[in-house]
Amino acid sequence: MQQTLSKEAVYVAESRLRCDHLLWGLVLAAAAGDILLTLTGLSLCFTEANPVARTFFDAAGGAGLVALKLAALGVLFGVYRIVQPLYRRAALVAFVAPQLLAVSHNGLLIARYAGSCA
Repeated sequence: MQQTLSKEAVYVAESRLRCDHLLWGLVLAAAAGDILLTLTGLSLCFTEANPVARTFFDAAGGAGLVALKLAALGVLFGVYRIVQPLYRRAALVAFVAPQLLAVSHNGLLIARYAGSCA
């Protein structure tokens, strides 16, 4: 007799959550890198381009940026817990991709223009 497993059962059985742990590590590292590079750039001569982040920074400084990022991570965790297992990795990748782009962009801006800050 042949047994058929659902998509969710096959997904969870084959992954053993290792990939999810790796993605969560990448999410947290990218979020921390984004905060650190943003604060570094702001301490030099750069301005925050994101109006929401700028509002949080203007209201509470670096703690405001950290609070904003923690709120975003909280929403991601909530989404991760309620979506079907098949879509959890997609949620993590959808969050981490723009974070990695921001880290790359901020790093390049600081490397290129930090010397011209007065």
